[in-house]
Amino acid sequence: MLVRVLLLGSGVAGWALLLSTTAWAQAPVAETLAPVEVEAPAVDSARYRESVAADRVDSTAAMTDVPGGALLDNGGISGQTQYRGLAGFRNDVRIDGMGITSGGPNWMDPPLHYAPGAMVESLTVTRGIPSVADSVDHIGTVVDATTKRGDYGDGEDYAFGGRLTSTLRSVDNGHAVGGRAQVANEHNRIGVTGVTDQASDVRTPFGRIRASSHDREQYGLDFAHRTARGETTGFVRHQNTGTTGNPVLPLDIDFFDTTLAQLDNESTWGDTTVESRVSLNHVEHRMANFKLRPAPDFSPLNGNKRDPRFIRARSQGYGGEIDVHHPMAGGTLSGGLDGNFEQHDARVGNPANDAFFVDAFEGIRRDTYSAYGQWEGPLSERWNGELGARYTRVVTDADDGGVAPGLPQPAQNLAAGFASADRRRTDDNIDVVAQLSRTLSERWRLHAGVGRKTRSPYYLERYAYIPLEATAGLADGNNHIGDIGLEPEVAYEFNLGADFAGQRLTFSPQVYYRRINDYITGVPVDDTPNTVDSDIERVSAVNGDPTPLRYANVEAEIYGADIAASYIINADWQLDAGAGYTRGKRTDIDADLYRIAPASGRVALTYDRDDWRFRITQRYVAQQRHISDSHNDVRTADPRTAGYALTDVSAAYRVTDRVTVSAGIDNLFNKGYRDFLSGFNRVNDSDIGVGERLPGAGRNAYVTLDARF
Repeated sequence: MLVRVLLLGSGVAGWALLLSTTAWAQAPVAETLAPVEVEAPAVDSARYRESVAADRVDSTAAMTDVPGGALLDNGGISGQTQYRGLAGFRNDVRIDGMGITSGGPNWMDPPLHYAPGAMVESLTVTRGIPSVADSVDHIGTVVDATTKRGDYGDGEDYAFGGRLTSTLRSVDNGHAVGGRAQVANEHNRIGVTGVTDQASDVRTPFGRIRASSHDREQYGLDFAHRTARGETTGFVRHQNTGTTGNPVLPLDIDFFDTTLAQLDNESTWGDTTVESRVSLNHVEHRMANFKLRPAPDFSPLNGNKRDPRFIRARSQGYGGEIDVHHPMAGGTLSGGLDGNFEQHDARVGNPANDAFFVDAFEGIRRDTYSAYGQWEGPLSERWNGELGARYTRVVTDADDGGVAPGLPQPAQNLAAGFASADRRRTDDNIDVVAQLSRTLSERWRLHAGVGRKTRSPYYLERYAYIPLEATAGLADGNNHIGDIGLEPEVAYEFNLGADFAGQRLTFSPQVYYRRINDYITGVPVDDTPNTVDSDIERVSAVNGDPTPLRYANVEAEIYGADIAASYIINADWQLDAGAGYTRGKRTDIDADLYRIAPASGRVALTYDRDDWRFRITQRYVAQQRHISDSHNDVRTADPRTAGYALTDVSAAYRVTDRVTVSAGIDNLFNKGYRDFLSGFNRVNDSDIGVGERLPGAGRNAYVTLDARF
């Protein structure tokens, strides 16, 4: 399959990037705007990947163009991925192959927070079951953002080049400037990058969303060196995120101060290929509830006084991996080792009272050691197969924690109980994936996969000993408390698909079923008197939620179907479409899983001729009736959302070989709507009432200038 990512400008907020997907298509298509061609793995395997161009300030928004994908919008640059019902840390989300350790307990900086749209070439999502070689300690998909790194030169002499992009947006008065400059010859390249994007509050047909502005800057250095034997690449990036709103969360970003670094090597020794990588990231973070919003009065016990709070957090992540690939039995035998080491700390404070503190997470360690083996290749003329297994050991631990001496006795009891507990846990997890594909004819191919994937509990789920609304961005309005004794999730998945590739029409439907044993979710805390749970409820009530949830192991299932399709009308016109449906349920009781995207579809018609390109896209989102009663705060309005349809239009003109101007309008008809995956407003003095689900952005006009030199 050939995926053509049509680059029509590289702005952060208003990039007009169009996706044209053709699988084995033979009809000619005009491509005068110089597409970047990405050769993806064959569409006929269960490891099919679809490259999606990031076209918004938050690269995660590209997930809405993936059949079965969705965006959890927790703030302008804090979006999380969802694919086939799994979100957050259940998916393996990377930047240039590097895993990112989030800096805070509320995931205001999910991994793609560090991939500004201006620096992203494409977003690639694994469709089906990821191979054991591609994913460690995750039960969901693999999402990888590939950033712009430039090309090598043509000879020994060094040449200077670069790219500059500028974008303006109307819906939030946003602007962005991103650029790259490099020197390169045929063996070496070194480049510097920089991007800045800012915006004020988002406007909607229902009014302005207070605390929805953002402020982000990133700059970096990268290099590459290649020889006849292989290539070495690396980068160092630093990002400063300034005061940025998260209106569905109890606090906003005060700052992130983050450094990312990675070094990769790929070399060939005879028939054997060796890949290795080391990476690190360090995050300093503070969040606050009084910078962009009025401090709330969330405790009825404090005499109707404001309750300003901040959380100061620090996270570090170090990783290393090595993979070896060698031909065997007509295919490729692969094996490798992976290690990842994380540290987390977070302290809750009151700027008006230095004596108040809660060491909510202190000295958290989460170390992962993993090894795998896999064979992939042809079994016969028409059959291809893959079989792999991975063993992973996850070791977690935490220091004592602690609360200020002046806090009430229930809080002291919870802290003392946690300090006296055995907090070290070791999980031994086994993943197995088997996949088969068969060519039926020149046009048709079938593929199927089965897998057992595992995920150990995230540190919040095990070590949150005080009930707080620090939930990695669940945005459900509930305080949660952890359980040290949680078991790892074990997902058994089946995936079946077919691929048809005609001269004009291509389509690829898939169906899937996933049974998850020991699925981790929040359940109501036991309200039996004279128990530890009574202390939990007392502390939680002081923190604004009298009905907290506890992370627990339950039984669950997720199933659904999605399809991607394309039809080439003629040399100038092409139609693309995609749709997905996901259903998530608990199987131990009659209940729905929390925050599962409703059915959705997308149809896009593109006209492409000479130096012009026009596109109109129609998006459809169905009503979601399946609601998790325990997670949607009873103090909010009806959590159900109506279906809606949005229309987007865009155009691009290539002024010269090096300059492209693009423009467009999102939500052309200024439709008022509320996406089911959006959380509920937590900010007072906003045009949107407290407890109302946040509406989507109104009409947004944008223009982008992209210049290469």
